[in-house]
Order: sequence, then C-alpha cells, then structure tokens
Amino acid sequence: MKFRKIKSDDYTNCAKNLVSAYKGAPWYNKWTEEEALLRIEATLSGFNSKGYVIENNNKIIAMCIGRIDYYFSNMNQFCIDEFHVIPEFQQKGVGKNLMNSVSNSLKVDGINKIFLITGGELAEYFYEKTGFMKSNEGSMMELDL
Repeated sequence: MKFRKIKSDDYTNCAKNLVSAYKGAPWYNKWTEEEALLRIEATLSGFNSKGYVIENNNKIIAMCIGRIDYYFSNMNQFCIDEFHVIPEFQQKGVGKNLMNSVSNSLKVDGINKIFLITGGELAEYFYEKTGFMKSNEGSMMELDL
C-alpha cells in the first residue's frame, strides 16, 4: 500500500469511493457522484487545503481531505472534512494506516492538532482507537433554515 498526497486527477475516483464508503452501515448516506465530487473539489480549492490517499495496486482505496485552521499562539490545526476507506478494505487497518500517515505528514508541516466532527458510535470508536478524544470544548450546533 502506498500513501501519497492527493492529485486533481484523483478527484473523480475519490468521489466514487466516497459514495461507496458512505452508502452502507453505519451511515446509509445517499451521495451522488456529482455531489461527492463537488464536496472534494470545494474542500480542496482553498490555499490551506490538504488531501491524502492510500493506493493498493494503483487503485485508491482511502482518502483524507481537509484544511488547516490557522489559530493563535502558533496552534495550527488540521480539520478533517472527509475521511473514508472503501468497504472492501474496511476493518483491515487501512484507516489506521491512513490516519497515522496523515498525522506524521502534518507534524512535518508544523501542524499541532487534528480535529473533526463525526457522528455515530462506530465512527467515534474508530477515532478513539486512533488516539482522538472527545472534546469538552464547545459543541456542534446547527440551525435549520
């Protein structure tokens, strides 16, 4: 398996993978490929965006994309906007490998913290296994319009 930075040529394949990864348990999200591609392109269009993939036999099987939030006191944080592993490679250590590789790459770039918002116990369990802790600082809030 090979870890590398994402390239714009990867976006279409990553969009297909995102649809596949989220259509089943525990999410059951009904993404279209067009919506997924728009999400990837929008996330990666900023000057502070970063993205990574894992390939197996030249096929992308996992993706992590997000952006750096520049903060006070040199606390530069990476916000994960999308993280997925295609279903046939889930529960095989690929997600953990991707998270470890992303973490190591970000450390080299001077990033001090990674954060994300997720839902569902299975997702929380995965992130806790890779070293994340539930934050007591703030809450996710939403307003339906």
